[in-house]
Amino acid sequence: MAIRPFPTDIIPTSRTYKPGKLPETRFEARNGAVSFVQYGQNFVNAELTLNFANINDGRAMQILQHYAEVLGDDYVSFDGNAGFQGMNAELIESLQSGREILRWRYNDAPQVTSVYPGVSTVQVTFVGFLYGA
Repeated sequence: MAIRPFPTDIIPTSRTYKPGKLPETRFEARNGAVSFVQYGQNFVNAELTLNFANINDGRAMQILQHYAEVLGDDYVSFDGNAGFQGMNAELIESLQSGREILRWRYNDAPQVTSVYPGVSTVQVTFVGFLYGA
């Protein structure tokens, strides 16, 4: 397992964050009564989407190269200079509160949209997993 820091010199123009939810199983009886069993106390499957609008193709290539470097059980790390730029400290802390437990991985390949020659928009989606080694 290797930590792959996200490139620090590319600032997202927008972010979307969903904190995930507690793992649980739903049981439904024949009479329709429903019970839930919660497993643990850590939120899982958090989602983070970073959008990089109108960046030059060189920076878009940096993101694609980073995606290619994350192999096996590697995971991506973020800090105030990588992915979370422009956010206040309280919000960064909220996103990182599970950092010792959650591991961010690419949920899918980066989506690159060519805006005009030499300029692209890139959307990257990550998912936070519990590391079970």
